[in-house]
Amino acid sequence: MILCSALETEKEMEGNEMTKVKDQMQVSFRDYLGVTLMCMADCIAAGLMTSWFMQYLTDYADLGTWGAVLGSTLLICMRLFDAVNDPLEGWIMDRAKEGRYGKYRPFIFLSIILESAGLAALFFIPSGVAAVPALSAVWVVAAYLIYDVGSSFYAPNLIYRSLTLDSNKRGKLMIAPRMMSMIMGMVTGSLIAIVNGINGNIGNMHIAFGITVATGAGITAVISLIGIAMVQEKYHPKESFEDSRVRIADIFRLFQENEALRVKFGATIFSGFIWTFLFATQTYYIKWAYCADLTDGTLDAAKYGTLSLISSMMMLVPLLLGTAIAVPLMKVLKTPVRTYRFVIVMEAIPCGILFILQMLGLLQSSPVIFLTMVGITATAIGIGYIPNEALNIEAMDYEVYKNGKDRSALCNATAKFLDKAQGAVSAGMIGIVLVAVGYVVDSATGNYVGQLSNIPGMLNWFIVIMGLIPFILGAISLWIYRKYPITPEIAADMREKLSVSNSTPVQK
Repeated sequence: MILCSALETEKEMEGNEMTKVKDQMQVSFRDYLGVTLMCMADCIAAGLMTSWFMQYLTDYADLGTWGAVLGSTLLICMRLFDAVNDPLEGWIMDRAKEGRYGKYRPFIFLSIILESAGLAALFFIPSGVAAVPALSAVWVVAAYLIYDVGSSFYAPNLIYRSLTLDSNKRGKLMIAPRMMSMIMGMVTGSLIAIVNGINGNIGNMHIAFGITVATGAGITAVISLIGIAMVQEKYHPKESFEDSRVRIADIFRLFQENEALRVKFGATIFSGFIWTFLFATQTYYIKWAYCADLTDGTLDAAKYGTLSLISSMMMLVPLLLGTAIAVPLMKVLKTPVRTYRFVIVMEAIPCGILFILQMLGLLQSSPVIFLTMVGITATAIGIGYIPNEALNIEAMDYEVYKNGKDRSALCNATAKFLDKAQGAVSAGMIGIVLVAVGYVVDSATGNYVGQLSNIPGMLNWFIVIMGLIPFILGAISLWIYRKYPITPEIAADMREKLSVSNSTPVQK
C-alpha cells in the first residue's frame, strides 16, 4: 500500500510537472501583442534606411553631389565595422545571464532607443552642418554608428525562440510583426506624400523631411518600448556540454561546425540581394521615369507623391497576401527550405522580366507594367519572410542539437550582418551610378539640375540593379540550397531532443 501510494504520488508529481511545462510553452495574447508592438521602431527604421536614406542625402539634405559620395562610401565602409561589431554583440548577448527581465529583453530595450535616436539624427542634418563637408561627414558617421549598434542588438528571433519550441507557434508569432512591418513599409513608402503635406506649410523640403522622420521615430520608439515590456521570456535550452560557456572563438567555429548555418548564409548572400536591390532602386526609377519632364528636369511632386503612395500600396497588399499564405504553403511543401526555394523562383522571374521590358523600351512607357512586376515580387517576399526566419531559428536549434552549445545570438548576428551588408551594397551601387552620371537635385524643390542627357542611361542602370542582377543571384542561391542538411527526419529528431532539454523558465 505504501509503495503504491508512493508510485501514485510520483506519477502525480510527474503529471503536474508535465502540465506545468506544457503551460509554460503556451503563447498568450499578451505575448502576441507585445512582439507585434515591439517591432515598430525597427520596422520604420529599416524601411527608411532601405528606401529613402540615399535619396535623402542626394536630394534633400543640402549636400549636393557630396551626398552620393558620402552615402555610398559610408554604407559600404560601415560593413567593415559590422563584421566585428555584429558578432561581438551576438557574443555579448549569448554570454548574458538570465535575470529578472530575461536574457535578451534588456538588449531589445537598448536597441529601440539607439535605433530611434540614430534614425532621427540621420534624417535631420542641420543646414549649418550640411554646408561644411567635413562636419556633415562627422555628423552622418556618428549618427549612423548609434543607429547601427542599436540595429545589431535588435534580435526578435531570440524572443520568439524563448517563448515556445513549437514551430507552428513560432510561425504564428512572426505573422503579426510581419504585418506590422508591412504597415510601416506602407508608411515609409508614402513618406514623400507626408513630407509634401508638411512642406506646404514650411516651404523647405529639407526641414519637412527631418520633421517627418524625427516625429515618426519618436512615436514608434515609445510604442515599441511598451511592446517589449509586455513580453516575458519563458525558457532557454540547456546545453549538453559541461564546458558550454560561449567564447569569442565560437564566432569563428560557427561556420565550421554548423552546416545548416553555413548553407543558409551562403545562399542568402545571393538571394538576399533580390529585395534589397528592388526596394533601394524603385523610388529613384519611379521618380525619374514617370514623374519628371526630361526636357528641363522639372519634377511633378504631386504625381511623385501619388505614384509613391500607389507603389507602397502595391507592395502592401501582395506582402499581406504572401504572409497570409506562407504558413499553409509551408505545410504543403513540408519544410521551410523547400518553401523558400519556391519563393526565390517567384522573386527572381519578375526581376528578369523588368530587365527585358526595359531593354525593349516598354517599361518606361507604363508605370502599370512596372508596378505589376513589383507586386508579384512583393507577394513572393511576403511568402518568404516566415520560411526564411524559420530557417534562421532552425539553424539556432541545429547548433544546440549538433554541437551542444546555445549560440543563438551569434547565429542571429550572422543573419543580421548579412541583411545590413546587402542593404548597404545595394544603396552603394546606386550611389556609384549617381556619381557617375553627375546626379544633382535641388534640395528645396526636388527638381533635377544635372546633365539631363544622362537620365536615360541612369534608368537603364537602375533596371540592371533591380532586374538582371537579382535574376542571376536567385539562380545561384537555388543551387546552393541543394546542400541544406536538415531533412524532415532530422528536424523531427531535433525537436524531440530539444523538447526535453529546456531550463527553468524565467520568473516574472
